[in-house]
Amino acid sequence: IIIDGVFFQLYSTGIARVWRTLLEEWANTEFAGHIIVLDRANSAPKIPGIRYLTIPAYSYNNTDADKQMLQQVCDQEGADLFISTYYTTPLSTPSVFMAYDMIPEVLGGSLNQPMWREKHHAIRQACSYAAISENTARDLVKFFPDISIEQVTVAHCGVAPIFTPATATEISTFKHKYGISKPYFLLVGAGSNYKNAILFFRAFDQLHTKQGFEIICTGSGVTLANEYRQYTSGTVVHSLTLSDEELKIAYSGAVALVYPSLYEGFGMPVLEALACGCPVITCANASIPEVAGEAAIYVDANDVDSLTDALCEVQKSPVRSSLITAGLTQAKQFSWVKMAEIMSSALIQVTLARLNLQRVNFIIFPDWSQSEETVGLELQEVIKTLVNHPDKAEMTLLIDNSNITPEEADLVLSSVAMNLLMEEEIEFDGGPEIVLVGELSPMQWSALISKLQGRIKLDHENQEVIDKLKVDTIPVVEPDNN
Repeated sequence: IIIDGVFFQLYSTGIARVWRTLLEEWANTEFAGHIIVLDRANSAPKIPGIRYLTIPAYSYNNTDADKQMLQQVCDQEGADLFISTYYTTPLSTPSVFMAYDMIPEVLGGSLNQPMWREKHHAIRQACSYAAISENTARDLVKFFPDISIEQVTVAHCGVAPIFTPATATEISTFKHKYGISKPYFLLVGAGSNYKNAILFFRAFDQLHTKQGFEIICTGSGVTLANEYRQYTSGTVVHSLTLSDEELKIAYSGAVALVYPSLYEGFGMPVLEALACGCPVITCANASIPEVAGEAAIYVDANDVDSLTDALCEVQKSPVRSSLITAGLTQAKQFSWVKMAEIMSSALIQVTLARLNLQRVNFIIFPDWSQSEETVGLELQEVIKTLVNHPDKAEMTLLIDNSNITPEEADLVLSSVAMNLLMEEEIEFDGGPEIVLVGELSPMQWSALISKLQGRIKLDHENQEVIDKLKVDTIPVVEPDNN
């Protein structure tokens, strides 16, 4: 599985955190042996246990050549699957599209920009999809109706272990360092218009006790706080660039995180705040309710008075205590370990697409060391039974050929098919699918076994492979068992 680490070259925002954390989680697992990360001009974080291949930097001015280059890499490495951290694609290797949000589509951005053109190309070319929230998955399907919701795997983001409640001493030291002398409200990423920070500043301006508070703005666009100065006369506004260690303390010491966003693909600041015991005031838009659950105060994205009321409400001790307790519990539902497991499992499943699995899937393990006649007769009996089955259109018969070349196995199968056509006058139209399994990794076998309804028992079987794969969990059926 090839992973293009292109996002690390382009940006250092939340998506970079997602992929860096996934790679760290995978590094010590069996899955690490299945992946190669394409390192664009040495921009990817170097994580022990992960294999890298350095390739040229990406440019939106050279996308066609980049696709050709990626296909060459996939061919050289024998890739079964490709996934990009940000919208790049090879020419023909099957790809999975990772959806973080549908902001330009939902909010009416200019879809003619090269970035979004490449995004839409990647969506149309993909054979499978992943999304970081249920809402993002629904939006993806809404704007691309040819995609079914069943094709989209939802893998919620986690929260870094560092985001836990800070101590009173840590909060005191933090406030002293930045000259914060009053209780403060916290805004994260307020620079983007869709974050709707204007709602907070207008609501704050109506707060009768606003002189008793300060404001911290951090994240992307922190220097834009001055645009809202007309609403904060007499109030100190701190525009801070914080490390994760300091951000944890900022959350922990805040009166509340105020996050009136119009749209989120996930809503990482909300989860981080909950994990730090910080009350959250937000809007029930897009994916935010998935993340915050019932552990936040929700206001309408256009209702200034409602937010002003919430700024007062969150100061009450019983309300704060309830929100903090609920938030800490809610945050425990999200983990990077869980996301990594869901993503690796989904990617392994996609590599099995060539097996054409259907509603009913059987497997056989012929002993190819037997004579061609012996093997052929046994295959003929199994295939004849399935071809005559009323549900044959919904069946796939998998044939293990791990100790014989595909060419040799194909010759035997062709002979069997010819005999059935000539002697039995059996028609193969309408099923079942007959597929050679070939070489699979242990992780692929594990994923495949869970999709099998039965192992059809033969008189002569490859017992060595059966024992090695530990397929005893698969129900055994006789060839003539309907």
